[in-house]
Amino acid sequence: MLSGAQDQSVISQVDRLIHTALAHNASDIHLEPTIESLRVRYRIDGVLYDQNPIARSIMQQVVSRLKVLGQMNIAEKRIPQDGTFSVTIENKPIDFRISTFPSLHGEKMVVRILDRAAHAMSLSQLGFTQNMLNVIQPITKKQHGFFLVTGPTGSGKTTTLYATLSDLHDPDKNIITLEDPVEYNLHGITQGHINSDAGFTFEQGIRSMLRQDPDILMVGEIRDKQTARIAIEAALTGHLVLSTLHTNDAPSAVMRLMDMGIEPFLINASLSGVLAQRLVRKLCTDCKEPVVRDASYDHMCKRLGIPDDMPLFHANGCGQCDSRGYRGRIGIFEFLVVTPELRAQIVNQPVFDEIYAQALEDGMTTLLQDGISKVKEGVISLEELARIVT
Repeated sequence: MLSGAQDQSVISQVDRLIHTALAHNASDIHLEPTIESLRVRYRIDGVLYDQNPIARSIMQQVVSRLKVLGQMNIAEKRIPQDGTFSVTIENKPIDFRISTFPSLHGEKMVVRILDRAAHAMSLSQLGFTQNMLNVIQPITKKQHGFFLVTGPTGSGKTTTLYATLSDLHDPDKNIITLEDPVEYNLHGITQGHINSDAGFTFEQGIRSMLRQDPDILMVGEIRDKQTARIAIEAALTGHLVLSTLHTNDAPSAVMRLMDMGIEPFLINASLSGVLAQRLVRKLCTDCKEPVVRDASYDHMCKRLGIPDDMPLFHANGCGQCDSRGYRGRIGIFEFLVVTPELRAQIVNQPVFDEIYAQALEDGMTTLLQDGISKVKEGVISLEELARIVT
């Protein structure tokens, strides 16, 4: 049993852990048990940074305190668990999602921080060029169609979909989402989450959504042929359907749908556009410095196609960015419009290179090209671009 003083010490330790993470704008808190202590890391702008470890003598009590907050079973250590809790700090509601994983030296825990205010963004705030916005927005404002956002885990796909829904939100529209899980609450939008244990899957959920007289549907992820087919059928029957897919670039999404067994004529009739994206760290505006090029920079520039005369900046580090040299993140994007010429290619079940070549011919800006434009503007560093796209 803990004494009252020990109990208060553990509560203070957890409170300090959370408040420090929020002060550093961390997205996740990682707690990893080792032989010596509880290792603490914060994920800040997509990168994990070590913090002061927690003594092993109170390691289990700290984990238990977080499990209590998440309404989890503190006695169960053999199987993974999930939990959630919310707090209000300085009048801001912040949600936390906890997951545990049994490991050799104890339970590893990850606490995801979901700051609702930080994600109440519009598309114009995510880093799109005006030219790209001018192409994307007319497509997302159509009465029907199938719009996909693609990229690896952690590339900001959900944030982009939420921003799109915020831009589309209107009192005369019925917008419904189906997510796994719901990450942020969107005012005025009906949000549902799947429950596989109860048999409520994406496939069943989409069918149910269609009986709710929707105008716009957002499906968290296209995972299989059945989900893809129902989403496409919804788009073909006069609904705007937004969803995500895991592919490396926009043209690969077309190939992925065909690999799932979706017939080319269905892809042509429904798919309106594919947005691929990555998140890159922004240079700290208070301490970034011009680059003095050397052989290593010249080699990197040649590999990425950077002109010799382009000014470059690199991270330095100061008090404003906790000596990291980076502060915040921005998206780099690639948007594929499904043109009549591309549809003609899809009918013939092409290989990837043919789809990619047609997309470029249609004017698609690649992830690398968008990244290079942000390097040129001094928003991101060359090293960060190379880390993300190569």
